[in-house]
Amino acid sequence: MEQINEYIEFAVTNSQRFEDLQRVFDKLKRDKDEDNIDDDEPYLNLFDEEARQYFRWSTPEEDSAWAEKWYATRLEARWSDPSLQRGWDFSSMIDAFKNGEYVLLSCEMVSPTTARLNFYALAYPYGGTGCMQALVESFGFKVLMISDGGSPPHPP
Repeated sequence: MEQINEYIEFAVTNSQRFEDLQRVFDKLKRDKDEDNIDDDEPYLNLFDEEARQYFRWSTPEEDSAWAEKWYATRLEARWSDPSLQRGWDFSSMIDAFKNGEYVLLSCEMVSPTTARLNFYALAYPYGGTGCMQALVESFGFKVLMISDGGSPPHPP
């Protein structure tokens, strides 16, 4: 019986950017397999300026101002207020890969225009796919489908 794994499926629009993404994935996979993700610095130099721009690089003062506004906003409005929505910061993405309870399997083309980042969840909940989506999106690719193990494959 074939084992079914979870995945993030995405559209590939640039083969060079996909190779860049694969380099990052391969390092994350190798380091996660060896339980050797301790710092985000070794990964940062694998991201070019375009990929780095995807992430939030806020100062402690900006983070503090955001938190103050977050807690001052009515609970029912927090998730719908656009000014409170924040993207991933780089360190948090790397930390999420480190702490996610899954095995990274592969990042490969599955058709001429589509690729999959495959993983195997070790537990439920396992940490979710947010960091994987952020990694894919940082290289300019659009996530098309998520198979997270908890529900049938679905769009993001």
